[in-house]
Amino acid sequence: MATTGGQQGGKPLLLREHRIKHKVRLEDIAEATKISRRFLEAIEMGEYGKLPGGVFTTSYIRQYAAAIGFEADEILADCQASLGEKQPERREPGSEAAAGATKWYRFLSLG
Repeated sequence: MATTGGQQGGKPLLLREHRIKHKVRLEDIAEATKISRRFLEAIEMGEYGKLPGGVFTTSYIRQYAAAIGFEADEILADCQASLGEKQPERREPGSEAAAGATKWYRFLSLG
């Protein structure tokens, strides 16, 4: 069973291990991504609650992972599980637009 929340052996620590293995300093990542070192440290430790939240958290994790050549999906899944967020539903292209158009049609036809 994988651990989360920055516990020893947890998925976030994979980022730290990968970064150290490739001899990349946090300062280098912070400079390249313009992400604060404290946020990068929070990502490494799995302390996602310290991140700004929403799209910023997702973006920060993706940028950090990309900077060291790591696949972000596993870390994002760990973050979502840790924060109790659900995975977004996959929708067929155009299905949302069609639903929106139907709502507007009903609204306009009532007026």
